[in-house]
Amino acid sequence: MQLLQLNSVLKIFEHGPAAAFARLLASSLVNICPHCQQSPIVRILSEVRREMPFCLYCYPSTIIANTFLRKVLKLNDEEFQRFTSNTLYTRSVVAWLRGVGRFGVSKPQPTLPPIAIVWNFTYKCNLKCIHCYQDSHSVFDENTHSIELSTSEALRVVDIIAKSGCGSLSFSGGEPLIRDDFYEIAKRTSKRRLLCTLSTNGTMIDQTVAKDIADTGVTGISISLDSYSSSFHDELRGVKGAHAKALQGIEVCSEIDQFKELIIAVTLTNRNIKEIPDLIELASELGATRLYVSRILPVGRGKALSHLNVNPTEQKSILKDLSEFFVNYAKTGKGVAVMTRGMTYFAPQCAKLSNYEIFPISEIVIGFEKRHEEIMGKSAKKLFRQFAEYAGGCATGITYCGLSPEGNILPCAPVTHIHLGNILENGLENIWINNPVLRTVRNRSQVRGKCGKCTHNFICGGCRVTAYGESGDWLASDPSCPY
Repeated sequence: MQLLQLNSVLKIFEHGPAAAFARLLASSLVNICPHCQQSPIVRILSEVRREMPFCLYCYPSTIIANTFLRKVLKLNDEEFQRFTSNTLYTRSVVAWLRGVGRFGVSKPQPTLPPIAIVWNFTYKCNLKCIHCYQDSHSVFDENTHSIELSTSEALRVVDIIAKSGCGSLSFSGGEPLIRDDFYEIAKRTSKRRLLCTLSTNGTMIDQTVAKDIADTGVTGISISLDSYSSSFHDELRGVKGAHAKALQGIEVCSEIDQFKELIIAVTLTNRNIKEIPDLIELASELGATRLYVSRILPVGRGKALSHLNVNPTEQKSILKDLSEFFVNYAKTGKGVAVMTRGMTYFAPQCAKLSNYEIFPISEIVIGFEKRHEEIMGKSAKKLFRQFAEYAGGCATGITYCGLSPEGNILPCAPVTHIHLGNILENGLENIWINNPVLRTVRNRSQVRGKCGKCTHNFICGGCRVTAYGESGDWLASDPSCPY
């Protein structure tokens, strides 16, 4: 892989005296000035920066921050203006610098706080998916309802996440739309300038519901569709007629044209693997912007479904096809962006296919979406690629975590049985910094087995949930990797 200049510079700051200097420099850019109560980096990134009074005390650090950002981003004045007006970008920069200040420069680079959180908003669900990681269909009783966060508590959680500097909050489940207060909570999320997205089974969405969702400020919606025909989808989802309703939900969301991203999520099994190309074509016809192909993870009910896993030969074949779709999308901007979940080794396959020019940064960051180029121009692809080894691979404990319906921080949204601390009682930042599970999973250089020896460790690293689910060891090799 050709190492770009910034990548080489970052390497210098990973060890020795330079590492201490990097932490000191990063901290100086994000620490609050005691005189003006602002940090230098916020003075550069804030939308109200022109209204801030001049502060002689932090002026030198502000100049350094401005020079640093412009050198790293390599944007012209217009692109830089658009970049600094995007809340997700600015919060990500601050989180990255705070991560360097707290953890030092490392591969991968943990941010502070996490940039993305997936909230299992409720245990309730109107389906009975046989692979559900949360056993969600059994929760229509008062006992379960009582342990979920109340509306007022959920609003407090949103405020805590926004105040921490997190960039995005995604609602998952269960089925989030079953909770009557979803719209109120989602609206608060958007109001607090968090990127707000929704994962749903789609069965409750008609035109009115779709518009109501869009009116909350939800910018991206993901709907599950596991087969071109109804029989297998309904079997996997446990309810007859689920396929027809999900398809209707996708069509309605496409028709109202109010979501920046319309995502179709497919669960990969040995029963539907041959349908994937047809589903990609269908996603394009339906107006989807992205399609995720996910493995069944060895957690929750998925532990009993190993008989549905594809074999290594089949997996290599489908990954080759998916890589070709992704690289073609990245080159042309046409069709849907095809991605994977639970298969971090997808990134190296895209890299190899494109001579290490084109590959997804992680399972949550593609880096080749049109929205990035609209803001950063042609610099977008180069910028993301420069950070690939520092932000790539499995995002668990690095830039992302999960959240349970009770408000417990989870290493990853599917790992529902490992509670790292309650966000209302223990605080997000405290848990993110100090929890031993997260500290362990960040040690990708200590990953064992073939993952540890693999040359693509830092743009892949293996799915840590799969490693843990199969072995009980967060740093074990990912047994699902077919290479």
